[in-house]
Amino acid sequence: MFESSEAPPERDKAVTVLAIDTTAGQCSVALLSPDGCIAHVETMTQGHSRAVLPMVDGVLGSSGIAASAIDLIGFGSGPGSFTGLRVACGVAQGLGFGWGRPLVAVDAMRTLALQAAQAAAQAGASPVWLMVALDVRMGEVCHAVFSYADLSGAKGWPAPVGGPVIGSPVQATAVFDEFSGEAAWLAGDGFQRYPVLAEWAQQAGDLRQRPESAVQPDARAVARLALLGWQHGRSIDAALAAPDYLRDKVALDVTEQAALRATMKAARDAGRLA
Repeated sequence: MFESSEAPPERDKAVTVLAIDTTAGQCSVALLSPDGCIAHVETMTQGHSRAVLPMVDGVLGSSGIAASAIDLIGFGSGPGSFTGLRVACGVAQGLGFGWGRPLVAVDAMRTLALQAAQAAAQAGASPVWLMVALDVRMGEVCHAVFSYADLSGAKGWPAPVGGPVIGSPVQATAVFDEFSGEAAWLAGDGFQRYPVLAEWAQQAGDLRQRPESAVQPDARAVARLALLGWQHGRSIDAALAAPDYLRDKVALDVTEQAALRATMKAARDAGRLA
């Protein structure tokens, strides 16, 4: 789904990006422009479908930027909450159709890794590894390892050196142990939710840091990765957008179906009226 038949655009073109993330324990919307980044972030585990469009209106109003000035829409594609991922993708599709804008799908693992890299840079640290463990319920986490060098001032699309894989917290620690002995910054709520991962994180003392700003995926990081993806020709037509579940749920229940239909209709209406 990431392939584009078009040549990558000019990297130095000024671009305005709207980003949406409803992956897990928060709902966030960000607007990244040449003048900076404005974001609205709320902690929540449900109700994303009701909150996200007012948040889109909020960042547009706060920035003074018209919808017509948006060049690109990024969305958190997962893994994460099944319903949450459908909400982010559905809203991004609706706005993409309405505004005639391309989309970039940004996975949660890269998003969290970038957040950890930014936290490390702000602290003046230069870890070797960025380790991500995101709770995906059923006693499992999605885990991956990235090189800090690939995320700090990234010029290419960052690729994990390990994973992403869904497995038990014990399996995650076994993978992380392969990269132990060097400084690592940790991201994702798996390190908070599962005692075995929390204990593992504490074993190496200062060699392993868990920044609070890298617990849940954030639309501000999604926006920056969406821009990077666009620069490398990874944008797609809205019709091709899809969540990345890694572990599929068979179907939405009746309530989830109704909420998703309402959200997508509202997004399309907003797009047509913009």
